[in-house]
Order: sequence, then structure tokens, then C-alpha cells
Amino acid sequence: MLIKNSDSVNLTQAAYTIIKEKIVNGELKQGEFISISAMAKSLNISRTPVTNACQKLEHDKFLMIVPKQGVIIKVITIDDAREIYELRAAIETYSAKYSFSSFTQEDITYLKNSYSKQVCAVEKNDFHAFMSEDTIFHKYLVSKYENAQFFSVLNVLFDRGFLIGLKSCKNPLRLDESLREHKEIIDCLTKGDRNAFIEKLEKNILNGYINLVAKNEIYIKSE
Repeated sequence: MLIKNSDSVNLTQAAYTIIKEKIVNGELKQGEFISISAMAKSLNISRTPVTNACQKLEHDKFLMIVPKQGVIIKVITIDDAREIYELRAAIETYSAKYSFSSFTQEDITYLKNSYSKQVCAVEKNDFHAFMSEDTIFHKYLVSKYENAQFFSVLNVLFDRGFLIGLKSCKNPLRLDESLREHKEIIDCLTKGDRNAFIEKLEKNILNGYINLVAKNEIYIKSE
């Protein structure tokens, strides 16, 4: 993908977005080494905005910069996965605790539609579509608690966790379990059961990590 000429700030942001998407989608493999010059050439821009973008991506733990050489796409370890899921659980359940009373019937309808799309994706074995809709489902829940900092942190966590989620999708039992948990979350909202809603949400998030541990995964590697 080529980036059109623009100011340096926009070039850096564009490079950040494109490189991150390549990492999240597995196009850039974990553990792979890439030179800054090669990335700049592929994007049709100078090295400076690519270097700036990579510095931000390193801060967000997507890659590691090797001085005067290039970057290495970060391998997601089990410890990384634990930290991602635990931080997600902390933020999402906190948000749920204080936003529960603000959910409307319109919100519930939206979540039910999202759930239907998840079911459809699973039936088609379209794991990317399922993970995308799963992310939309959880982001919508958090959006009811208006905290821009929470949302900013979660955006990075969801992106970093996308490949982890795809790994979990290879277990059909986990897929069925995740769908059931999402339905239970919606049911709790419908019934107005705040405590159960928070409990089911936390269980759904942490079960993703528990599934990886149960399979004795040493690290999450894109294929």
C-alpha cells in the first residue's frame, strides 16, 4: 500500500496504521526482521515518518527497534497474553460496573445484532470476521462508560490481542463457549441483573486466556 504525500504528522500516522494492520492481520510475521528502508520504500515515503511510526509501535509493544538495522515484530508470549486479558478484564468490568444503568433497549438490540453476526461468522468458519465482531461487541460495552483514556488503552489491547483470539478460534469448543457467554451477557442486560452482567463479562474475557493455558501454548505465533 502506498501513502500519498502529506505533512509529516499525517505521514507518521498513516505509516503507523498500515504497519500495525499488517502486524495484526499476520501479514508481518511475529519474530520477522524488517528494515526501515524496506518499509519506507514499500509505502513510498521517506525513512523519517516510518521511524517515528515504529517508535510509537514499539511503545505500544507491537515491535522492537534494532538500532541502525530495522525492527523485529514482537512475539506474543503467554505472559503477554495474560497481561492483555487481565488489563482488559479490569477496564471492561470497571466500565460495566458504572455504566450498567445507562444501557437502553436500543443498546441491547445493537448487541443482539452483533451476536447474530458472530454466530454467522462461526457457521462460515470465518475466524477473522468473528474476531472483528467480537471486538465490536466488547468496544460497544465499554463505550457506554465515557472514558477516553480507557478506550485508547483498549484499542491497543484489542489490536495486540487479535492474533491471540485467532489462535483461540481454532478450538471449536472455545468458539461455542464464547458465543454462549456473549448471549449470557446480553441476557443479564435484558433482565437488569447488574452483578451477573459484570461476572459474565469478566468470565468471558478471562476464559480466552484460560483456554490458551489449557492448551499449553508457549507463545502465540502467526502462521
